[in-house]
Amino acid sequence: MLKSFAGLWLLVFGPLFFLLYPSQYNPIVRFNEHIEGQRFIHIYQGTLRLIESRLTIIPESERQKSIASLEQKFGFDIRLVPLTSLSLSDKQKALLQQGEILFINAEPESLLKTVPQSDQVLQFFTDVSAEEKIRRGAQGSIYLLQQAFENTPSQDWPSLLEQLSVTFSFEMEIIEPNLLNPTLDEQQQIEQDGFFWREEPSGDLSFYAQLPAKKGYLNANLIPMTSVDLSVVLILIVVFVLLISVCMFLWVYPLWRDLRNLLVAASEFGKGNLHSRAEVSKISVVASLGSTFNQMAKKIEQLLEGQKTLTNAIAHDLRTPLYRIRFAFEMLDDSTSKEQNNQYRQTILNSIDDVEHLVNQTLQLSRYSNKIQLANFASYNLSSILEWECHNIFQLYPTIQHTLNIEPQCRDKLAYVDKTAMQRAVSNLVINACKYAHSQVEVALVYNLQAEQFTIEVSDDGPGINEADLERIFMPFEQLNSTRAESNNGYGLGLAIVSQIARWHGGTITAGRSALGGALFVFNLPSEHRCSE
Repeated sequence: MLKSFAGLWLLVFGPLFFLLYPSQYNPIVRFNEHIEGQRFIHIYQGTLRLIESRLTIIPESERQKSIASLEQKFGFDIRLVPLTSLSLSDKQKALLQQGEILFINAEPESLLKTVPQSDQVLQFFTDVSAEEKIRRGAQGSIYLLQQAFENTPSQDWPSLLEQLSVTFSFEMEIIEPNLLNPTLDEQQQIEQDGFFWREEPSGDLSFYAQLPAKKGYLNANLIPMTSVDLSVVLILIVVFVLLISVCMFLWVYPLWRDLRNLLVAASEFGKGNLHSRAEVSKISVVASLGSTFNQMAKKIEQLLEGQKTLTNAIAHDLRTPLYRIRFAFEMLDDSTSKEQNNQYRQTILNSIDDVEHLVNQTLQLSRYSNKIQLANFASYNLSSILEWECHNIFQLYPTIQHTLNIEPQCRDKLAYVDKTAMQRAVSNLVINACKYAHSQVEVALVYNLQAEQFTIEVSDDGPGINEADLERIFMPFEQLNSTRAESNNGYGLGLAIVSQIARWHGGTITAGRSALGGALFVFNLPSEHRCSE
């Protein structure tokens, strides 16, 4: 399970971390860069064309001066730089030389456009740098602080500093001029703005504002550069990853458990434990797989049990005719008359017929137990099949009063069946009824419009079937403890064959008590093909 969970974890969080990491291969970054670039190009391409046309009519030596004066009219910086001073790829340089406008997604963002017939590039900034943002954000506050110290006598500066420390949420102190050594860049910034700043290792900023008369510096210390706390971000990421991991585990574990149950059940079944079944949750994603496996295992178990029962029954029922044949052959040697000789020979022939009948019945049962052959199915008039079979069978039992009732609507409807199989099923049912009837047999064919199925009913006035034997009577080679037991006149395969044919066609066969007092067999057959293998 851990291996599966680790694979799923990497599959989920691998792409997520890749999408969150701001690299040049990140598709989100590339997409945002493209969209942002298209927006700026759409907005400023006309402006860049105007600047380009202005530069082309003045000498190259005057262009920097023209850009400097023009820059005062814009809220962003404009520069004219050599192409070689820019860190560009060969593809980007080629696009610039073709006159295209490039968007550079850097800090700060800018647009690039070459000046015709020159190696100079017009760089138009669409955003200010981080340093410029800090300067703009701090210059107003620094100005007010410097004004407060300028309007306060120097001897009162300590008390003023205490008041300001209460108002501001960060540390403030006055530093003597000789205790601070500004760098050259910081000195230039002091001369220009009156303050400078330094970035601390913690990521916070420390501002140094020059006090009036250069009497020192006001230090505002540990001012956050960003409102985002790295520790908070890390905690949120860890909590997010843990929550998703728990949800993934709750999804993976039941799946792994059900698959493991399937594996164990399949292994046990392969070792010969035919009762092995897979326990799979009904809401599992592999519920259908588990159900299919259990159905398959049940069918295989039934098939093997049926084959075992069939084999044992055949072996048992073959003994009687074989014993009769052996006995007849032994008596042939001791027979003293032609009449006895003929009698023993007839016994042998009858026993051979019994064996042949048993083999044929067994082959028929095996045929209808096999997978359905759709090639043998076609649409037939069921009433015609029933009339033909009943006519032929009732001629063999002239002492039996018979009745055949067929609903008129059945004569116009067709059933999708195997004709040979249906003839055998009808024949077995009607012969079985005539065999056990005292004097009367009734056969009926009706059609249920709501259920869309045919129903064949065969009833007699014989001894009937005990209620405990209503299901056993369709099992092969079952010997019933009643006067109707098929063992007296056969091998118990006739009704078993009918049951297999019914399942073959997606129908059912049931037994019960008829209105005549004997047995009633009800064969339900769907009008359309809904076969069961």
